[in-house]
Amino acid sequence: MSGHVYEIGFLKNVKILREFFSALKDLFIYGGILPGLWGPSLLLASSALLEKQCSPINAAISFILPLTVYAYDYLADSRVDSLTDPRRSLFSERWGKSIIASCAVTIIVLLGICRDPFITALTVVLLTAGILYTGFFKNLTRRITGFKNIYLAIIWSSWTVLPVDPCTLTASHLVVFTFIFLKVYVNTAFSDYKDVESDRLKGLKTLPAVYGADGSSVILQFINASGAVFLSAAIILGLVPGTGVAAVILTIYTGIYLHLKGEMDIKRATLIADLEGPLHLILILGS
Repeated sequence: MSGHVYEIGFLKNVKILREFFSALKDLFIYGGILPGLWGPSLLLASSALLEKQCSPINAAISFILPLTVYAYDYLADSRVDSLTDPRRSLFSERWGKSIIASCAVTIIVLLGICRDPFITALTVVLLTAGILYTGFFKNLTRRITGFKNIYLAIIWSSWTVLPVDPCTLTASHLVVFTFIFLKVYVNTAFSDYKDVESDRLKGLKTLPAVYGADGSSVILQFINASGAVFLSAAIILGLVPGTGVAAVILTIYTGIYLHLKGEMDIKRATLIADLEGPLHLILILGS
């Protein structure tokens, strides 16, 4: 009898653990954690390219900030996503509000610790801009092809460059800002492949929805190559340190997943693309 009770208790514990790890997996895939890691990764990469120090608080904010925006965006689109990505829709409806609330509290605490007026203002402005895309600016993507990617790239570039060296504008800053802008543009446009069906239902003019898989791939390869040439020239001219070579090499990684996109499951391809952000931490090792 006691053995039977033990077996039932053991099975219950296994079930709880299975559900726990399943929830973590869903949080990682559908909660925006991996794309959110682009924030601190690019912020630290910018610090290395500009040869400046990065505050741990700023790095933490740069992770929570996009996580909040992604959770809000996924929750707002959950009804349409239920037709094309039911698992993400279900996750957002169940956990979206809790994630948003947790992130908001975390940001307030971090800003309270930071006590930097510039960082506080920048965080509020960019958080508002990210949320306004879903509530207002997304309509412009129905009229302007690729507007979503331009908008997001400006937000990401602003956050990953401005906190590193506030109120300073040099040729080096413009180089890093432009390179990250092109990098984020390509990655966010690539992420649109997985949402092409829902974007067409919403009438959004993303690159894959307008130019198709092959046409948009050519455009993204050209932009990626342009970023590599641009940064290489900046290294040669001494505008950024030699550690920038690592970022140039990573454009090859981008080119490979763009080329192999058609041979992989789109969700797996998107996962590989999202991993590119954290790989920029290699720059820190050489700085």
